[in-house]
Amino acid sequence: MSANPLWTPDQAEAERLSLRLIERADVRAAREAARIAMRADPLAATLDGIAGLDRALDQWVLGLAMREANGDPADPKVVWNISNAPRNWYGHVYQGAAVAIDNPDNFNREIPVDGDGNYEITIRFSADPPQFSVVLEVEPDHHAGLGRNLGAFTLQDLRDPARPTDPVIVTVGPGEGGPRHLRTEPGKLHQVYTRDSQRDWNQLPAEVSVRRLDPPAAHRARSEDEIAAKVIADMPAWVHFWSHFKDDFLGLPEPNRPVGPNGRDGGWGYLAGGRFRLADGEALLVTLDPAGSYYSGFQIADPWTISPDPMVRLVSLNSTQVAPSADGTQSYVLSAVDPGIANWIDTTNLVEGWMLTRWQGVPASADPATFIRTVQVFDLADVDAVVPAQVPRIDIAGRRRQLTQRARDHGTRTRAAQWLP
Repeated sequence: MSANPLWTPDQAEAERLSLRLIERADVRAAREAARIAMRADPLAATLDGIAGLDRALDQWVLGLAMREANGDPADPKVVWNISNAPRNWYGHVYQGAAVAIDNPDNFNREIPVDGDGNYEITIRFSADPPQFSVVLEVEPDHHAGLGRNLGAFTLQDLRDPARPTDPVIVTVGPGEGGPRHLRTEPGKLHQVYTRDSQRDWNQLPAEVSVRRLDPPAAHRARSEDEIAAKVIADMPAWVHFWSHFKDDFLGLPEPNRPVGPNGRDGGWGYLAGGRFRLADGEALLVTLDPAGSYYSGFQIADPWTISPDPMVRLVSLNSTQVAPSADGTQSYVLSAVDPGIANWIDTTNLVEGWMLTRWQGVPASADPATFIRTVQVFDLADVDAVVPAQVPRIDIAGRRRQLTQRARDHGTRTRAAQWLP
């Protein structure tokens, strides 16, 4: 593997088409109608809500355009879609697209699948791969919602330790299959999602390709006007769902009281999270047990569930970025001002928002009941008294090095030069 597996002609084509779609007058008119609906949401009457409204809407619209651009299950492509960090590649600036507290450690790729068709997905891992999952879901109408899970495989299911970089084939279709088969439901649209979760931003994502084994004989490629019409038709339901996702995610818990850990559908991991709300001078201490997971990560998002730009702000920390305590636990302090704690989660001056923790590649012996150890609101002036002495501290010079390394690592995640031998 000597080239960036994300750097593909199909990715470039989908992004260029999507960037054209969102600038069309008819698509922009649909966006404006969705914006008017969002302005009626009570969140839009708050400072954080109105400040993030257009950014959230733009990310949702571009995410929908990307899905529709790759929306032909007769001729499916593997396209990286949900990632909200802007990037400059392929000769254009891609602003970023995201939904539902997108994780900056993830590369989320999508493959549209016809429930009556048969497909072959080929996966090849690097020598030191990120945590990986491939999940089959029935797609809801207008893409407006979370799909219904039909099956999943993880890195631990797929990778042969004796031959770790050999290609792996997963089949998808309505019939019976072998041990690496995901079974579809005839007559329905599905999505296959692959996810690489980097515990280190220098890890190489998997190579993923797809081939339909029984392409329709009379297949005709869709026109750009037809794709734009589908974006417009699906946008009201799509934006309505994602703008209201915040209203019932995890049961809309009380602020500063996380819910979970909850098992992921398909058994490929756990998540825990909730809302945070901090007054001036307040901070939140969260202590977690990574539980021997292959990957774990902690992050925040704004009240619309859109994450701040992760490149230059400490809005997330993964397995290799976090500084563990001597007992192996990981303590984070959420605050608007640097608390001098190594694992600072910068709220970026948000008064309220979301926090989320993910555990993936979890040992079978791990007990989810022990994953969350401490959640405590405190006055930031009391940080040294409240945060145990075993929790790693950091000085200004150390913080500067941490931020510099973060920007460098994130900035090279999608550059072709990073992947050359």
